[in-house]
Amino acid sequence: MATTESEPRAGIEGFPALWQRVVTAPHAFFADMPLTGGLGEPTLFLALCAAINAVGHLILGAGVGNMILSFVGQMIAAFVLAALLVLIAQHLFEGRGGYEPTFRVVAYAWAPLIVYWLPGVGRLALVYAGYLMLRGLERVQAQDTTRAALTLVIAVAVLWVLAQAGRPIGL
Repeated sequence: MATTESEPRAGIEGFPALWQRVVTAPHAFFADMPLTGGLGEPTLFLALCAAINAVGHLILGAGVGNMILSFVGQMIAAFVLAALLVLIAQHLFEGRGGYEPTFRVVAYAWAPLIVYWLPGVGRLALVYAGYLMLRGLERVQAQDTTRAALTLVIAVAVLWVLAQAGRPIGL
């Protein structure tokens, strides 16, 4: 399988270089990111980021159950968020991208969340992940910054409401 500049090597062995490129050169990464090619590589990248984050939660004493919940929750949230982004971008802001390129953006933009488990630093990682998502959405949805930001804010708000609806009362 041929690789692109944005995906130096497929699989786990290429993860560090790919992670570094996403985090340190987001404009170039998203400009070069292929819009097609399947969900396999971005899902593997997302799973590796989610696994590192989940292990971090375990290190901080969250327990195995919470570690698994963290991993599964992050994976499900990425797939749902990508769908919400497509719906909102296309129906409210004339977005042009489909599910696959939007999921690719979400999967790669979640790169900083490998440190989400660290107190303090995790919140900054979340903000930077939002920035990365914004840059990716601009490209794949062919939107200006304002429309991409509104798409992202609305989608995250809907995802937050859905997450709150799934929690038992009192948590």
